[in-house]
Amino acid sequence: MEAICIRPMEDSQVADVSALIGRVLLEVNIRDYPREALEEFVEYYSPEGVAAIPQKGGHSYVAMLGEELLACGSVVPVEGHPDEAMIQALFVRPDWEGKGVGRQLVQTLEADPMFRAARRVIVSASLTSHEFYLKLGYRYENNVKVCEDHDHYWMEKFN
Repeated sequence: MEAICIRPMEDSQVADVSALIGRVLLEVNIRDYPREALEEFVEYYSPEGVAAIPQKGGHSYVAMLGEELLACGSVVPVEGHPDEAMIQALFVRPDWEGKGVGRQLVQTLEADPMFRAARRVIVSASLTSHEFYLKLGYRYENNVKVCEDHDHYWMEKFN
């Protein structure tokens, strides 16, 4: 069997990454959120939105099996906090959930120079994903489990 390859996203993959994010939002996150809220995120992660991540200094990665896109994720700078970074847009194709792809992708993000240079890395973890991040060593901000606006948890990891 071919190995999963995690590498930087190429410009030519922006539309495919956007489509993957939309698919995951509307197939997986729909269990926890109203469709209208998810459609706003689908629009936010349009091809233009995905392309803007590296344009704003973020580093985006894709998990590939041959030519198949399995997952995506980014590490981005936190505006106004030069010693912090943020994991953003981490999505795994529904049929690849639970197979270790997300974990491998987070390990790649954690090896990224931006992540490694940060004192603290944050993630706005969805209702769907916060337990995944707990398993990977992230903790609720200030060690207090608070569901912000009934839709996400701020989580953090210190380097």
